[in-house]
Amino acid sequence: MPERAIAVLVPASRTDPPPPEELPFGRAALRLEADGIPVVVGCEAEGGRLRGFRARPGSWEPTELEVAAALDRFPQLVRPAAYRALLAGLAGVPIANPPFIDDLCRDKLRCQEALCALRWPAVEAVPERFGDAVARWGVAFHKPRFGALGHGVRRVVPGDPLPDVAEGAPGRLDPAFVQRGVPPPEGWAGIAVRALVQREGDGFVLEHPVVRRSRTDAVVNAARGAEVEALHDALPGAVAEVERLTVAVAQALASGPGGELLVELGVDLVMDRDGLPWLVEVNGKPRGRLEVLAGRDPGWQEAHVRVSARPLRWLAERFFSAPA
Repeated sequence: MPERAIAVLVPASRTDPPPPEELPFGRAALRLEADGIPVVVGCEAEGGRLRGFRARPGSWEPTELEVAAALDRFPQLVRPAAYRALLAGLAGVPIANPPFIDDLCRDKLRCQEALCALRWPAVEAVPERFGDAVARWGVAFHKPRFGALGHGVRRVVPGDPLPDVAEGAPGRLDPAFVQRGVPPPEGWAGIAVRALVQREGDGFVLEHPVVRRSRTDAVVNAARGAEVEALHDALPGAVAEVERLTVAVAQALASGPGGELLVELGVDLVMDRDGLPWLVEVNGKPRGRLEVLAGRDPGWQEAHVRVSARPLRWLAERFFSAPA
């Protein structure tokens, strides 16, 4: 029986990566290899085989392996032709998270509509009604419909310009919408929570949700200088409700057609003045902030390795069998 692997779909790096031991994902891949589960990382596929690299002590080894299942981390919007070719080369291979999940999460309005039974701030998508909505709410956020990483998000108040487009990514304009501002806790311009929810066994678990907060910037983002802390340290009283809402998001999306291959989501929430979390965004290709904590405190590095390995282990449990 030919050797098979769990694949991670990522674009080719322009530079040589550090040895696996120096990266949380690399250490996770080495642990899986030690357990008899090959992990191949790459972006060129044909006939169900992926050409890429696998972790070996001290280096990344070029390889080509048959794929049992794949975790999709490829930026399809940035390189659409390469992404289509990659999926064509893996036709018939189980792929998590499936493309439709990422498509749904990228469309902020459609995602909120699909999850409307949960707690979200009100939105307005018709440009002619932006002004009236902001006047009613007092504070809102003007957002790109298909944005990511905080690009183009602005806090607005009555009288501010409200164009019908916003920067969704550097150099790209998206249709805009406005979302009602959630009044933040006293003394803060904004407090946001990023929760990484992942499959484990038959359910979903959270691994150390992270708080981003600022006293001066309502668009709280680590890239814009927001403080970053673990939720259980910064807001211990919010942990249970953040977990309830986040798991509810994952369960709702997993219950839809094809949702059995949903393995992880990044869920963004904001805290109101009463300490209640509100959903504001769901990311189908999550980028958490554990790396910020791990870089500041080595005690977080093990958690970072654990979240890197969890979706690959889940896929291996269901689709991988070692050669006899």
